[in-house]
Amino acid sequence: MLGALVPVIVLARLARADLVAAGTVALTLPLIPVFMALVGLHTEAANRRQFRLLTRLSHHFLDVVAGLPTLRVFGRAKRQAGIIARISAEQRTTTMRTLRVAFLSSLVLELLATLSVALVAVGIGLRLVDGSLGLATALLVLILAPEAYLPLRRLGESYHAGAEGIAAAQQIAAVLDAPIVRAGTRTDLPDPRTQPIVVAGLRVSFPGRGAAALEGLSLRVAAGEIVAVTGPSGCGKSTLLHVLLGLQAPDAGSVSVGETDLRELDLAAWHAQLAWVPQHPHLFAGTIADNVRIGRPQAPDAAVWRALADARLAGTVARLPHGIDTPLGERGAGLSAGERQRLALARAFVRDAPVLLLDEPTAGLDGRTEAELLHVVRRLIAGRTVVLAAHRPALVALADRVLELAPEAAAA
Repeated sequence: MLGALVPVIVLARLARADLVAAGTVALTLPLIPVFMALVGLHTEAANRRQFRLLTRLSHHFLDVVAGLPTLRVFGRAKRQAGIIARISAEQRTTTMRTLRVAFLSSLVLELLATLSVALVAVGIGLRLVDGSLGLATALLVLILAPEAYLPLRRLGESYHAGAEGIAAAQQIAAVLDAPIVRAGTRTDLPDPRTQPIVVAGLRVSFPGRGAAALEGLSLRVAAGEIVAVTGPSGCGKSTLLHVLLGLQAPDAGSVSVGETDLRELDLAAWHAQLAWVPQHPHLFAGTIADNVRIGRPQAPDAAVWRALADARLAGTVARLPHGIDTPLGERGAGLSAGERQRLALARAFVRDAPVLLLDEPTAGLDGRTEAELLHVVRRLIAGRTVVLAAHRPALVALADRVLELAPEAAAA
């Protein structure tokens, strides 16, 4: 606002005092925003590059720290240290290049404003010498002329100071602007213990992705039936589960429980009938009991121990110093991969929901741990309606029926 108002006010006052000086300021003043825009575009691009590189460095560093024990066992820690050093050097170089651009852009704006004021001052001096301009008017013009450029110079400085923040904010805005699944308000949903889940003509696509993740998919899961969804990576297995969860709105088609469309149901009421075990379950910083109770916050300690026993984790937890009150780090730090997966299955046991959605619950585990978890999964799915995304034969063998998705997610 100051950049728009102050130059106009100063020009109006200068025009009353000296038209020649006002004309000089009016001609040179637009050059500052023009150069500011040209330099700003380059500066913003440099800041975007720096932000992307810094993000890549932080993600890689976090992954290396999380997997450091495994890297040491396989003798790959030094190589990763070299990669971090190389990325750090790239980040340092990019940061210095960005700072250089910022300093040079500030120099351009300062130099342009200084030369413009100097041009006004030269004209004033020449007219003072030949007596065509009074001293009082000359002083007024010399005092006001720099004030016409000052708000625009400050605007340029503020822009460069906030360019990196803009780059970060745009990524945040992309997440906040993601479409929200619009849920209904009906809470009198049919009982999924007796009603089938019907998927009809489902189509799901994502911006920037060529082919649809799912195209014309139809599926009927009877109450108490176990259906395994198989297919290569990227064929839409996880997308189907997200649609059933109500977390992803389809472009076309419908999902219904009995005769009731999922879009009419209150999501909280629908989620109360679901238990969800993702491929990579997230464990929060807190106690083991807190993590098991996520789906059922009021579950008593006895129910937590029973769920842990069903997940074959009770013996391990009992040996810990504080039992179920033992604190865990972020993402389950302190537990092995198999124990983290068992803890996620214990959540499903304590929730005791009639519909169970599983997404590769044994992915990334060794053969022995997978065999142990299969016994847990077999116990968990008994008597429930289950949709299981899997590609391992041992998991697929647990299903009553197999739905194989092609890469184009052809109809079933």
